[in-house]
Amino acid sequence: MFRVGRRAFLQWLAALSAAPFVSGCGADDASDRTFPQGIASGDPTPDGVLLWTRVESTTNERVDYEVATDRDFAAIVARGTVEVTGETDHTVRVEVGGLSPATTYWYRFVARGATSPVGRTRTAPSPDADVPLRIALASCQDYGGRWFHAWRALAERDDVDVVLFIGDYIYETIGHLGVEWPADRTLELPDGLELDDPIKGSIAALTLADYRALYRQYRSDPDLRAVHARFPFVSLWDDHEFANDCWGDHATDFDDRDGDEASVERRSAATRAYYDYQAIRRPYDATAGFPNDLSIYRTLRWGRHAELVLLDERYYRDDHLIPEGPIDSSVGHIQMNSAFGSRTFVIKDAFDAREAAATPMPSMLGTAQRDWAIESVRASTATWKLVASPLVMAQMALDLSGYTQLPDTFRKRFYFKTDQWDGFRSERRALLEAWSDIDNLVVLSGDLHGFYAAELHADFDAPAEPIAVEYAVSAISAPTVDVQLASVVEANPFLEALGLGDLIGEFDSNLRSTNPHIRHAESTRNGLAIVSIGADNLEVTFLAVDDVTSPTGGVTSEVSFHTPRGTRRVVPGLSGGRTRPDGSPS
Repeated sequence: MFRVGRRAFLQWLAALSAAPFVSGCGADDASDRTFPQGIASGDPTPDGVLLWTRVESTTNERVDYEVATDRDFAAIVARGTVEVTGETDHTVRVEVGGLSPATTYWYRFVARGATSPVGRTRTAPSPDADVPLRIALASCQDYGGRWFHAWRALAERDDVDVVLFIGDYIYETIGHLGVEWPADRTLELPDGLELDDPIKGSIAALTLADYRALYRQYRSDPDLRAVHARFPFVSLWDDHEFANDCWGDHATDFDDRDGDEASVERRSAATRAYYDYQAIRRPYDATAGFPNDLSIYRTLRWGRHAELVLLDERYYRDDHLIPEGPIDSSVGHIQMNSAFGSRTFVIKDAFDAREAAATPMPSMLGTAQRDWAIESVRASTATWKLVASPLVMAQMALDLSGYTQLPDTFRKRFYFKTDQWDGFRSERRALLEAWSDIDNLVVLSGDLHGFYAAELHADFDAPAEPIAVEYAVSAISAPTVDVQLASVVEANPFLEALGLGDLIGEFDSNLRSTNPHIRHAESTRNGLAIVSIGADNLEVTFLAVDDVTSPTGGVTSEVSFHTPRGTRRVVPGLSGGRTRPDGSPS
């Protein structure tokens, strides 16, 4: 941790006397100009936390920070000075140690004569502490033409310990064709890769300058700034921090139309920008090169009852099993250079046979991470083992056999998306079988832009007793499943002519009838989830918000479930017959 010398300390005092302090997430004009992306904290442990901010500058800057046990900073426990440069886009990362467990702290920065907003963070309890944990689970925030109502609602709460963000903090494409974005929700890229795709967008981030520009614009959102100032984050990436449905250093922007889309340079740019703009306590080494520059899979312990096992499901994964380029009607891939029949709507039986025969076993995690994940769960002594999986683990098949308007070729069972765990069935089975004797195992996931609750089996087609449960959160603001399906069908006359548009309104009912292990499906709402973990129960409340394409909105519905200790089941409602997390009547 950096310490301040006498001269720097006097400069720090002068800066404080010249700049008024602000509380909460409010700020004056000087603060907004100097710290336009606000402040943040992340990866809390019992004795420390990482603090983050960014200074708007074109030169090297000295930035002072202080941490206190009160919001008035009468009891300061840590202070120091760091120098920031353009090499990190003037982002500031400070690892503060020597703190006390289970304690709320307040922090702020001073630079260029201005004081940042004041942030609040909290350290984790000691590993043996008999305390509960309340997580806000979130994913998939799309800025262009959309608003973050869920973040605004969360920032008004005071009952959350940490935010678990499990991927798609940014979306790498902008300028969707035929969509007019409001001026204050429009994004710009300094370089960019031309796509001109009606679904993916017209331009994608390509360079380090592009990815950093996106983070700067996203993190300027007042609701996102407010929630970062209020709670520490624990973050993972998914695909859109680099490229849609990516694997390793490969994008899928052109679906094999222009050949191999591997780009170490682009992948490394995305990784560097992610590290610069996320409060994660992981070592980064640009000289090591992909994939050794940054490893984000890790564990986080929170007292006696909860341990998070955080997975990286992009950096080390294999290619999708079905190529996007050539036609392959046996799996439903009927158009060249298309995700349809390759990564989405893939005929299940044909895919299953091909995946089972593949050598070596297709992997989402890579051997080293898979072995680490198995051992981390098995070795955990926490009551609840929480696997943070950016992608949905439960099988999600759709049965189209009853849709008489479809050609016989399509009246079959399909996987909705093989980019998620359905595309890596053998590895999923290996994980779940390795964990089959572990009680109180819960998967927390996202990515799909819908709310889902499921019970997990090693073999979903011949299920025995469940091994674990899964709760998947919808998107903060990215288009929900029904909106995505409508856009895909409308943009493809062939799919529209097949009558696949009829499936949109029946998606959830079809999903549940085809997959009895899915206990809840809501594919039309945005929002986040509150996960409450105690000694005897794990409770989840899905919070759905108003139309995110409108600048005003809030939480409009709540649906809750719980898993009693030792049951491996999804049970409707909260434990003890309560109807709301705070115990009040609905």
